[in-house]
Amino acid sequence: MKIALIIFISLALLTAPPLSEGGFSGQQVDVTDEEGRTVSVALSPERIVCLTPAAAEVIYALGEADRLVALSDDCTIPPALLEKERVGRSGREADVERIMELSPGLVIAKTGGLFSKEHEEQLTGYGIPVLRYRALSIDTLIPMIEDMGLILEREEEAKDMVDYLEGYAELVLSRTAGIPQEDRPGVYFMSMGRFDWTAGSDSTGHDRIMAAGGRNLAEDLLGKVPHVEMEWVIERNPEVIVYSMPSSQYQGTAPTPGEMAGKRDEIMDLPGFTEIDAVKASRVYIVDINMASGLAEVVNMLYYARWFHPHLFEDIDPRIVQEEIHRRYFDMGMEGVSQVYPEGAAL
Repeated sequence: MKIALIIFISLALLTAPPLSEGGFSGQQVDVTDEEGRTVSVALSPERIVCLTPAAAEVIYALGEADRLVALSDDCTIPPALLEKERVGRSGREADVERIMELSPGLVIAKTGGLFSKEHEEQLTGYGIPVLRYRALSIDTLIPMIEDMGLILEREEEAKDMVDYLEGYAELVLSRTAGIPQEDRPGVYFMSMGRFDWTAGSDSTGHDRIMAAGGRNLAEDLLGKVPHVEMEWVIERNPEVIVYSMPSSQYQGTAPTPGEMAGKRDEIMDLPGFTEIDAVKASRVYIVDINMASGLAEVVNMLYYARWFHPHLFEDIDPRIVQEEIHRRYFDMGMEGVSQVYPEGAAL
């Protein structure tokens, strides 16, 4: 009888799903991340290290912030996340040794060189799966939300979030899809805080301009962030200029209206720019770079559409949408958050 009992217990232990160090079941789910890699991840990991701001936002919005044990410094929305441990200024500078000490069941990092392959190999060699996302467009944000819903067993909440965001994205696309090329304003996008870096044909900046009904003046340039001379900009004579302001150019968690106004004045005063149509019509807009990521991406899309085609979008106030997102998903107001300047568009 004792021998039979021992055999029964042994078989039960062999067939039962193992428990991880974090105490969750070893049930796995396969997820295909933004880089197209299929990664096996433990279902409902109790300990997550997140180095991607958009993913941290989504995990919080799904009601699973308690699973986040550490973040990179750029994960600042919502402010409740500022209480979490920090493991580096960004994914590129992550403290991998500290991450391993935390024994997470999952690490979420950014794509490409924003998190090194060497760091990933260290983590996976330690048995920690790594997913990569950046979510700089609605087309990459939506799949990430669905993945987080699957992993965290919050699929219903994730679907509600997707439906909400896609509603605004589809509204923009439905109004801009049929705009002929000659009615699309020529747009010059100043990328990552540089007057001479722009959005090439292989960039999310290009896709964002096109989706909002604009015509990217650099669409014939190869690469994601090609360099151009200011004489080239003057010759192309943009009707709209959009400047992406990085965090290195402002003091707080988001730029103040004064900081953004100063940068706008600097652009409009560049040599030769007084003759550009965008400057003549005051259609020069400053955007906090963090608007191009996470749930704010749909707000960014709405601002672009309103700036490019104010008469088509006079019934939409992007700031009200942003306030709604903050209340709905983050239980916060608009203090210290990403913004644009000026908000309005000439009708």
